[in-house]
Amino acid sequence: MVEFLHLKQYFSLEYTIFVFFGYPLSLLEFLGTTSGLVCVYLASRNHILTWPIGIFNSICFFFLFFQIQLYSDMLLQIYFFGSSIYGWIIWRKRTGQFTKIVSLGRNKNLFVIFLLIVGTFGLGFFTKHLPIWFPSLFAKPPDYLYWDAFTTVTSIVANLLLAQRKLESWFLWVLVDIVCIVLYYLKDIPFVTVEYVVFLLIAFYGSLHWYKEYQVNQKTFNTKAQSK
Repeated sequence: MVEFLHLKQYFSLEYTIFVFFGYPLSLLEFLGTTSGLVCVYLASRNHILTWPIGIFNSICFFFLFFQIQLYSDMLLQIYFFGSSIYGWIIWRKRTGQFTKIVSLGRNKNLFVIFLLIVGTFGLGFFTKHLPIWFPSLFAKPPDYLYWDAFTTVTSIVANLLLAQRKLESWFLWVLVDIVCIVLYYLKDIPFVTVEYVVFLLIAFYGSLHWYKEYQVNQKTFNTKAQSK
């Protein structure tokens, strides 16, 4: 019991490892931020260590978001935890083909917008009632309820579209990162805020890179269609 309590203190935002320009940086925020940046870098290098680092990152952020009452973001880490295990297994097998980048099209984009709206309000309703249903676990009400729910739902949809090589995935990541930057700034976690500024830059790059490749694919497709 004593060992558990001793270990528990390391997962608290009160456990400061050093003060950076007047800001007390906790071990949890430091590990969550650095592992997140390393994870994205490894993903850009197509390295399999992306996934175990991603698992560790999900664990860190689960405890971090719980303590700052961003419960939707906390629940999102469970999804990321599972998807990292899945990705690790798939990458070890090296199965599947590298498909071309395609667009969802107008009708499917409208459905995605509808899904985001319904999912945001549905998840917001659920997290709003967590302190009522589980008062011993959730002593405080959630902060920024529906904005937090929006980033969670949109992250899940964007992640699924990214796996399917859909162009719109990066546009959604840009939107998620912008909202997250504001949320985390308001919650006074500057290192995570800076991390998402970096993610936003990567998302802009991904959007541009994928759009260019999408245009090339469209030109190739149109050329083949005209030659028939």
